[in-house]
Amino acid sequence: MLVGEALLTGTGLEAARLHRRAALLSRTGGGTLISPVVGDERVLSPGVRHVPVRVAPGLTHENLVAEVADAVGALLDAARPKLVHCMGVSSGVPAVLRRRPGARVVIEPGILPSQWLRDHQPKLPAERLLDMVSVEDKTLARADAVIARSMIEAATLVQRGVPHEKVYTSPDGVPIGVQTGAAPDLPHVLWLGDMAPWSGWAVPMDALARLKRPWRLTLVTPPDAPAGQMEAHARALRVSDRVTVSRDDSMENIISRLDAASVVVCSMLHTRCTETGGVIPESVLWALAAGRAIVASDLPVVRTYAGAAARYFPPGDAGTLATQLEALLGSPDARDTLVEHGVRTAAALDWAETERTIADVWAEVPGD
Repeated sequence: MLVGEALLTGTGLEAARLHRRAALLSRTGGGTLISPVVGDERVLSPGVRHVPVRVAPGLTHENLVAEVADAVGALLDAARPKLVHCMGVSSGVPAVLRRRPGARVVIEPGILPSQWLRDHQPKLPAERLLDMVSVEDKTLARADAVIARSMIEAATLVQRGVPHEKVYTSPDGVPIGVQTGAAPDLPHVLWLGDMAPWSGWAVPMDALARLKRPWRLTLVTPPDAPAGQMEAHARALRVSDRVTVSRDDSMENIISRLDAASVVVCSMLHTRCTETGGVIPESVLWALAAGRAIVASDLPVVRTYAGAAARYFPPGDAGTLATQLEALLGSPDARDTLVEHGVRTAAALDWAETERTIADVWAEVPGD
């Protein structure tokens, strides 16, 4: 049984990862997929029975995750699976508590609920998180295997009490099917992301506003992001004529924007979610797939994915980012060097290798 906490219709990395896991389930003997859906969408893969958890459009992240976790318990009792792979620790709680003897539980935690809450409500008293953290730690420790998506996340999980022999690292791959031409010489900068507290969406604008050379910036966000804040910030900086906000994170739109860009900026901030490796730098993966130069925040999880394919700046430091952009926008050779490094980096971020690791875990990890 595979339990997802992301909407299948999403266009971001969470949805892509869920579809990849469902395809792997199909190739390795089939099973049951549980995931939240809005409307009638289904996963149609041979041997996979999709049980949708219907949720209302626009449901908050917290409520969506809670809906899935509430549905898992009864479905576990009915299906009695030999193995449950939960893509989130919230659904892992009932999986651990209600598994039958001999059944195995694999948890792929990603951003933990306590980390998400801490970043979204920084003034929340620490006492309110103690019970949540305790439940997370006990659930992860009782799982038969825990999947991390970076070495940073793996180290965090071990620090939180997960036995190191139960932790497996399986990085995400670069997007597949990205076809772009050679990078243009035009000084066009691209930023991809949502408006989560760790996104750092304002930093590229603050940096570019300092440059005395021509430039354009495109920010790509999901359709439901409150992107009016981006436009207001551009007006406040008096650069709105150079900034385009595209509320369309479909693969087709992202590829077209990448095709027109010469540099991609990943401006993630230092928060609880990025410090612990729960957030994956999705814009870095897109840039690597498209063969574009990268300027990125100097965070361990970002370096894990970008490596030598990026120039780095301290998180939130618009001045240093401006210096890096000035150098790259004025030097095609410098951009080409980063792209050459990116070819090797992208080759190591292979979905097939990721899926081999997870298939091995499904096949070989013993239960309690």
